[in-house]
Amino acid sequence: MRVPIRIISIATSAFWIFLIIFSASAIYSMKDFQVNLGQPQTSTTEDHELLFSFPVSVVNTGLYEIADFNISRSLLDEEGSAIVGTSIFIPVIGQGQTINFTQNVMLNVTDLLQTHQSLLNNDTDLTSNTMLSMLAAGVIPVQASSNSSMQWGAPLYNLTVGTPQFATFNATYSVATVLLSFENHAFFDVSGTVWLRAYSNAGELIGEGQVSLQVAQDSPYDGNLEVYVPLAAGPIVHLEVYFVTTFFNYEQEIAVHGD
Repeated sequence: MRVPIRIISIATSAFWIFLIIFSASAIYSMKDFQVNLGQPQTSTTEDHELLFSFPVSVVNTGLYEIADFNISRSLLDEEGSAIVGTSIFIPVIGQGQTINFTQNVMLNVTDLLQTHQSLLNNDTDLTSNTMLSMLAAGVIPVQASSNSSMQWGAPLYNLTVGTPQFATFNATYSVATVLLSFENHAFFDVSGTVWLRAYSNAGELIGEGQVSLQVAQDSPYDGNLEVYVPLAAGPIVHLEVYFVTTFFNYEQEIAVHGD
């Protein structure tokens, strides 16, 4: 029985030596595997969503093929919670192969600003989290991750709604005027309508006026809102500014002195 035992021992040792050499070779070969992440391009879609396009180049000049390659990307808010994400799976990347592709992340601005209203008025940094997973030489699991910052520009940055000014327009109407200003720091134009609505002491709508908006990216807006109210309706006790745009809706109450 000594000869068979010795043969089994030699075979086992040889197997482990081969496994160690193979694993070391596969891991060392990963130095010749590159994933290059380019700068994202931002655009808008016909459905009024933001499209972030991330160029990716995968280069495998190592000794072995890469299997089950997966790249997942998520946009995170200030608290680290995922806003939106996507992933791309490539079954095999052969030895000596280069693959170039674009990873698209769609962001619904309407939904985002409903759950993160501070982004309407405040510039901040969003985090782009990238996670990679694969099988080196088709068998050894490898994972990696990286974070980068993406600047978010507020569409209503430094929004200022002035103190209402009241005057008699004629024998039957009064007029309330409000100064409105903001800066559009967003990736998109602010296009739509802003309303100024007046309410009575009973909470009834007694007048409204509107102004069209077309504010390009990185541009300021400075203008007046006016609403005409019948004198017979009584005093204005409550005003409301209401934005209706292609990407978001937003309202803000205005205090009326003497209310």
